[in-house]
Amino acid sequence: MARSSMSDSYIGICKNLVEKAKDLDDINLLGYSYYYLADACYDLSTEYNNFNDNILKAIEYLQRCGDNEHLARCYNLLGIDALNHGNLELALDFFMTGIRHSIELEKSPASGLIEYNIGQIYFRIADAKTALTYINAAHRHLRRDKGDSMFYRNILFCYSFEADCYMHLDKPDLVRKCLLAIDRLESDPRVKREYFKDIPVLDVRMRGNYMLGNMEEYERYSNVLSQIIQDKKFPFDCLEDVLGVCRFFIETGRTDEVVHFIKNTEKMLKDVNIAYMKKLHAQIKCEMYEVVDDEEEKKRALADFYNYSIALEKESISNYKFFLEIRAKLSDMEQENTALLKKAETDSLTGLGNRYGLNKYADRAFEEAYNERKSLAVEILDVDNFKQFNDNYGHQAGDECLKKIAEIIIEKCAGDDKIHGFRYGGDEFVIIYEDMTDDEVMDHATELRSNVRELHIGSSETTIDTQISISQGIRNFVPEATTKLWDYMYTADNALYEVKKHKKGEIVLLHKAVMSEESLKGAKHS
Repeated sequence: MARSSMSDSYIGICKNLVEKAKDLDDINLLGYSYYYLADACYDLSTEYNNFNDNILKAIEYLQRCGDNEHLARCYNLLGIDALNHGNLELALDFFMTGIRHSIELEKSPASGLIEYNIGQIYFRIADAKTALTYINAAHRHLRRDKGDSMFYRNILFCYSFEADCYMHLDKPDLVRKCLLAIDRLESDPRVKREYFKDIPVLDVRMRGNYMLGNMEEYERYSNVLSQIIQDKKFPFDCLEDVLGVCRFFIETGRTDEVVHFIKNTEKMLKDVNIAYMKKLHAQIKCEMYEVVDDEEEKKRALADFYNYSIALEKESISNYKFFLEIRAKLSDMEQENTALLKKAETDSLTGLGNRYGLNKYADRAFEEAYNERKSLAVEILDVDNFKQFNDNYGHQAGDECLKKIAEIIIEKCAGDDKIHGFRYGGDEFVIIYEDMTDDEVMDHATELRSNVRELHIGSSETTIDTQISISQGIRNFVPEATTKLWDYMYTADNALYEVKKHKKGEIVLLHKAVMSEESLKGAKHS
């Protein structure tokens, strides 16, 4: 509630949460709490200068714990901040990084929020058509999670932005359609009333009705908007919207109100040192005093505009350097995180993926095979006579044996992007074959068996049989909606058990999940 109302208590709550996270030494909570503290610092102009430190701390912890939801939101905030400094290229870079983090989040609104802001970039450069493509994409993504606390506010802002684009494209019928959609939301009891007092929403309803000639509605929204800007403290995020309202009021002859707007915004700009915003503010003053023919004030405004233009050039260099340093630091964090993630998914002895890596890969492979109706094969193989080999030659020799077999699997995977190998544990390995016929799978499995035999590990001349070979159980099938890795592993493991029981060093491929004498007889053997 404190966040949605942007009350001063919001930042205090976030600071308390950070301290609690530090006491618990919980990196998940630290990343989460630093993100919301950065969010609070951004929205409350008196704390804006603390935004950068907190957002970087948030990203550091969020990358360590793999929280892509809030990582995407962090990059979204960095993009918005770059926009506020007039750095469109850097803003787009941050937004695209946020998109990469949010791409696998099924119901998260994060990608929609970022697409909305990318649309704002195109709108700024007067490309309303491209802006609409992004806002439409944002609308689709934001609709996926109706349980999000900001769901209705996000949808409302989408309708408002669409209306703004259609105004710039001079399409009154589509503007009317958007305004009607906003009216329907306002009549919905589930939608909070305060959302409709947000400056961007009131601004669009005011200008839209003015364009359509609905003067009674125009007067209504313009008067509410005027009172809010003159009398109330509004979020820093709305400052550029307020300056747009000033320009509209000047164009429609309401300059007396603009004088009050400018005084209110001047107070806010004293708290933040952003030359880009101050230059826009000075530009509005120049336009206003030109209209009212006040030469003295106009000269002062022109002097401000010149000084802030010079300051903006210096700030742009400083900001580019600062943002590039941030980008480099974030890139280092990402590389370190990628290396740690790869390490977490890799078996240290063999270099193959471990069980965690297998589970992560299998989730994607099964979903793709089901959606595209492609076959998927899972092979379990284990090393014959491995215990005897270990007992006879020692554990170091056993490790070398596993590494040599792994090298053969790695070489096979490197030669075909449809084959992926993992060490399941001990002397067991798992191989996944994507979109292959039974014959293709059997050819690969047979070649693998032959390559292991050619290693000539162990000796059949000893009294104990220590000749190394592999036994392989495979299931190949098109997954059903409920099929998981475990189902395949169960069948492949049963097939492997039958191989070991009857004759080591063979291969059995099955389609059915349940083993039986009949299915075993019908299975492919080699």
